[in-house]
Amino acid sequence: MRHVVRALSTILLVAVTVGCASAPAPARPAGAAAAPALPGPSHVILVSFDGLRADYLDRYALPAFERAMREGARASALVPVFPTKTFPNHYTIVTGLYTEHHGIVANVFWDPARHESYALGDQNAVTDGTWYRGEPIWATAVKQGVKAASFFWPGSEAAIGGVRPTYWKTYDGRIPNADRVDAVLEWLRLPPDTRPRLVTLYFSDVDGAAHRSGPWAPEVRDALSRVDASLGRLLDGIETLSIRDQVYVVLVSDHGMAESSRDRTVALETLIDMKDIIALDAGPTASLHVSGGPERARQVRDDLNARLRHGRAYLREDVPERLHYRADPRIGDLVVVMEEHYMVSARERDGERFPAGMHGWDPALLSMHGIFLVTGPGIRKGARVDAVENIDIYPFLAELLEIEPAGEIDGRRGRIRNAVSEPAVATRPTRRPRIPAILMRR
Repeated sequence: MRHVVRALSTILLVAVTVGCASAPAPARPAGAAAAPALPGPSHVILVSFDGLRADYLDRYALPAFERAMREGARASALVPVFPTKTFPNHYTIVTGLYTEHHGIVANVFWDPARHESYALGDQNAVTDGTWYRGEPIWATAVKQGVKAASFFWPGSEAAIGGVRPTYWKTYDGRIPNADRVDAVLEWLRLPPDTRPRLVTLYFSDVDGAAHRSGPWAPEVRDALSRVDASLGRLLDGIETLSIRDQVYVVLVSDHGMAESSRDRTVALETLIDMKDIIALDAGPTASLHVSGGPERARQVRDDLNARLRHGRAYLREDVPERLHYRADPRIGDLVVVMEEHYMVSARERDGERFPAGMHGWDPALLSMHGIFLVTGPGIRKGARVDAVENIDIYPFLAELLEIEPAGEIDGRRGRIRNAVSEPAVATRPTRRPRIPAILMRR
């Protein structure tokens, strides 16, 4: 009998070994979520709606966004990083890094080591990969053999670490939204060997309208209707794809928006001597590079704080830790942080048109919060989850794509996944070993 059992045990071992060898489980990054059962590899579309406040989704009738909320999960808010500006936050979303670590510390900033400035409107700067630190998600994908495409995203026009998206577009805000959506859908109709599995898409309508007219103006409602129609076009188009059951759609915004005005703005030159001080970026925050060493920087700080109302100046090393805005010299020697609705400028701006809406204030303010929604296989339908932080989006995208994220990031794996996924997501099926019938008998 012992020989029979030994023989049957050998048969079982061989059966299990053959079964496992014939259908190995797909590789998955350590600590990543179990992938839902899909008919093929996952595809991720990351869409940004610049300046779309979290509470716009509750205030306005937006059929396509409401459809996405029914078909997927929505966070109560997406918490941005400081400063709550466009380029810093878009780059955080795709790198999982705080501003002080990824190098894009503002929309406009001075680098004291390079003796150069970076500006979001400077084509030479935005296409120069040496300005950018960290590894954007498209580079992570491409380095692991996954094709990626970008129809606009800050950083996507540059070779960062020598890597670009497989397909990308030079930014041109004049391209109609419908054309952007249609191009994304055409990418997703490509044959499998040329099709991108990661696509980014960007719309600026809401941000532009809110800057011009204020966050609650009728023009913003009209802009919301336009981007909602664009989202509807995208969702309808996905339904026509052969890979429709393999697609995740991640909807985000970089920041919110609050009212601003000339009478709540003060010129720094009326408060301090601006000689030998570089202040390129101003508004709700300002970064000052002060010549004359630490002693002069401290004196300028003290002079500002003695005269500045509705704001405070900090030495870079004294910026509140929760803002994660200390480590990079590009931040400047001094950082001015204004209260909500209040701003600073370097100099008097008589005759200039002032924005009626602005962003850049403390990310803890509800007015600065953006949106986060996700639809796709294994995502809870109709779920409303707590606010998520935008540093966690990069590792979440890596989990959806089943690729290994870059090693050193500030975001944490699993925080978004655990909030939005179905409680028990089935893993992709593997062939089970066939057990001899004799072993099934009691």
